[in-house]
Amino acid sequence: MTPLLPDWMTGVLMVGSLALLAYATATYRWQALREQRIAQHLFFGCVLVLSLFWHATAGILPGLEFHILALTSATLLMGWRLALVASALMQLIQLLLGEVHWADFGYHFLIENALPIAFTWQFYSLVYRRLPHNPFVYILVAGFINAGFTHAFLDLLQSGIYALTETYPAHKIWHDYLRYMPMMMFPEGVVNGMFIAGMVAFHTEWLSTFDEDSYFK
Repeated sequence: MTPLLPDWMTGVLMVGSLALLAYATATYRWQALREQRIAQHLFFGCVLVLSLFWHATAGILPGLEFHILALTSATLLMGWRLALVASALMQLIQLLLGEVHWADFGYHFLIENALPIAFTWQFYSLVYRRLPHNPFVYILVAGFINAGFTHAFLDLLQSGIYALTETYPAHKIWHDYLRYMPMMMFPEGVVNGMFIAGMVAFHTEWLSTFDEDSYFK
């Protein structure tokens, strides 16, 4: 498998990915993860589930495949720092399995993981600040709608990058990829929304972004 993007871009993205990953790992409180066994199980379980979802892809154009991202669930569950680390480990697994070219690791991590995680985190933060603190708002808006919009964000972002770099012509991106975006937003929202609903119903203490005192006051 050969890299899809120009060499200069893959190099820039690789440097940016390593810098962001270094910042996330350096600023996270790892002692909390070491002291809580259930948190360790959730973290490594998240890496496994992400790997399974990202392995099950479908599409016509290499680099523009459809699959469940599950990044919204990972972010709401663990916070953006651990979500970044988990997605990096998932990309390493994909690399070892030969699913991606090593030179494209920076693209896959920074564009396909880090930016969607940033989007979903900002969406959640906006919901937390602007909307009522209600479990149904958290599940429906911060979970279901957030996940669907995050998928659309990544679809549009990748389409723009491949069009600007002339990797694929714009009409081919539209015909073989972008016009199917609404069909993927709904299942993305359903999968993430169901997971978040289950956590709120049975294990709210496992959701780092769910404050019981605030949502169940």
